[in-house]
Amino acid sequence: MLSEDLKKIRDLQVREDVPLLPLTSFRIGGPAHLFLVPGSLKALEQTISYLSNRYIPYKVLGRGSNLLISDKGVKIVMSLAALNSIHSSPRGHFLKTVSVGAGCRLDSFVSWSIRNGLSGLENLSGIPASIGGAIAMNAGTNKFSMSEAIEAVQFTGPDGSCWLRRDRLQFDYRSLRLPDRAIISAARIQLCKADPDRIRRRVKRVMLKRRATQPAGEPSAGCIFRNPPGDSAGRLIDRCGLKGLRIGDAEISKRHANFIVNCGKASALQVVDLLKIIRERVQKETGIKLVPEVSVWGMET
Repeated sequence: MLSEDLKKIRDLQVREDVPLLPLTSFRIGGPAHLFLVPGSLKALEQTISYLSNRYIPYKVLGRGSNLLISDKGVKIVMSLAALNSIHSSPRGHFLKTVSVGAGCRLDSFVSWSIRNGLSGLENLSGIPASIGGAIAMNAGTNKFSMSEAIEAVQFTGPDGSCWLRRDRLQFDYRSLRLPDRAIISAARIQLCKADPDRIRRRVKRVMLKRRATQPAGEPSAGCIFRNPPGDSAGRLIDRCGLKGLRIGDAEISKRHANFIVNCGKASALQVVDLLKIIRERVQKETGIKLVPEVSVWGMET
């Protein structure tokens, strides 16, 4: 039996029928029939090797943002939350290289950076992501993206783990091309020394702007579509008069049109129906085909 075999891997937690809804920023989704939490890199390597060599598909869960999960749930989910260590090493007078596990929360890492007087990720403040998820999605704003701070990324696949330096990584807008059958397990991030109070002030400015322009505090998956070249998905959706459109408890945010918010007990199907309406209306009225930024598990958009 699959679960019994996986329980033989040392430092691997194996849980069954785990609700995923509370583990996502959208507060939508069914359960994971198997929920795996490796507690060490070796456990992660052994788990991926076991699953990949048997062609058993699985999903990797970070902070659960930019994610829409089927109401029926998914079969196997792996969480890297336990792989969250942070280690720094000096590099010159002004620079420091910090090694961080993929499961570390981005906001926790930014807080750690402030305490240690290290600057570089302030523009990512408030993005609900893990380090691994932020790298995989090349998270960012119109001023900065995660790729700009990366020195190297560790990938783990069926044959073990290896590091790739920045010049060998293929980042694009809101994406990173991953090696075949591999996931991000750690990263080395380059930061520069700065006054902690100055970093705090920058973070405060970023957070104030985010709260003023986005539906902070409301369950959502973040920006639902990628910005098309030279334009804003939110502007296009707003131009089509779709702000406030609602299906069940899924609503296009009145504050920022590129957000769909869960007003109570929205289902994944309701969100998918809104996505279809948005894409069809924007393409009809502007000729632009919007591309979803959100990842969808267990259903098609």
